[in-house]
Amino acid sequence: MFTVILHLNSLRYMVPAAMMMGCAPTYLRAYFGCHALSYVLPVRWYRAVEDTVWATYQRLVEFFFEHYSGVEVILYGEAEDCLSKKENVVYVSNHQTTLDWVVTDMLAARAGCLGRIRYILKSGLKFLPLYGYVFGLHGSIFVNRGKQGTPPSFTKVSKQLKSLRDHKIPVWMVVFPEGTRFRPDKAEVIKASQGFAYGQDLPVLHHVLSPRVRATHLCVEGFRGYVDTLYDVTIAYSNTGEQGEGQVKRREAPSMPDFLMGKCPRIHIHMRRIAVDSIPSDIIDFQRWLHGVFAEKDRMLADFYSEDPDKRGHLEGEGRRSRLGLGTTFPAFAVSMLSMVPFVMLSSQRQAYWKLWVYGGLFTVIWMKLAT
Repeated sequence: MFTVILHLNSLRYMVPAAMMMGCAPTYLRAYFGCHALSYVLPVRWYRAVEDTVWATYQRLVEFFFEHYSGVEVILYGEAEDCLSKKENVVYVSNHQTTLDWVVTDMLAARAGCLGRIRYILKSGLKFLPLYGYVFGLHGSIFVNRGKQGTPPSFTKVSKQLKSLRDHKIPVWMVVFPEGTRFRPDKAEVIKASQGFAYGQDLPVLHHVLSPRVRATHLCVEGFRGYVDTLYDVTIAYSNTGEQGEGQVKRREAPSMPDFLMGKCPRIHIHMRRIAVDSIPSDIIDFQRWLHGVFAEKDRMLADFYSEDPDKRGHLEGEGRRSRLGLGTTFPAFAVSMLSMVPFVMLSSQRQAYWKLWVYGGLFTVIWMKLAT
């Protein structure tokens, strides 16, 4: 009986995962069409079409990760002010899990800006079959974390940012400056981060990693004069230590399967707006400024995991529960499921479906190898 219960519980993530992955060839077809349009349409027109395709898939993701999961989203700080505006921003967040990408969707959906999301990503992700190609076509920028400071990387990133700015493409450029996930069990990573801060005479951080400066600095400088605002986002997941008594042992943030199985009932998100004009341009000054931003995150998270019951389990300020209307995500779910009908009903389309997975996956990996 216990085995049956475990099996049924696993379906809570297997079914939505299968549906989201199962739709990938459908969206790949759409992206091949978008790629063709890029040769005949003005850049802004093509980007508007492509952003719509991107936003539709992200709304499907949101349907499962918010409405299906039933998670409670609690917002703090200037979140309501941020999400009431449709503005171009650099988005900076702490990084604990792949779920952080979904949190970006949650916020952008509330702001009506899902199509604007573009990422600074580590270069290895461009070789993900199907998805790496889509990330690249959408305007995400791949960087080699070990070579961010070399001239070729600097020049390439700057050119990509300039293209988005010159064509006035709406953008939420998302950066996770830590460069890797904060995991409480990775003591050697945390120790190295703290050693770097100590060696630079910077505050030693305990709940976030010392931020890498190059990619964030490139984004801010590349968009200066086009983007007026930086969103400083701090995320805390309830299952990592929101409740309890006495000494707190911070647990690892949930994986996507954990989240879909209901193991994280709440997400706490603090947002604040920072004027880009107030951010220093000099990279040395910028490094100290960015580290100070992460020191603030560290302070908030220290309170979140505090033994003090008045501080524990919430971020700075008054938390407000935020509900996203089902009408925001269900139409995308319905459209995505309907797009799968031909693949199920017609033999020729079933063959096309598997060819899209096999040959499309191979093509996208080769394309990203040669074109990026």
